[in-house]
Amino acid sequence: MTSIIVGAAIGAAFFKERFGAPRIAAAGLIVVGIGLMLRAG
Repeated sequence: MTSIIVGAAIGAAFFKERFGAPRIAAAGLIVVGIGLMLRAG
């Protein structure tokens, strides 16, 4: 699950994508959602 956050960081570092609060929040929400789905299943 941390690969999502690492992927966002790589995109910011190598592809010059913006890495602001909305992107951090989105990556965090995806990680939380995947965690909830894995726990429920």
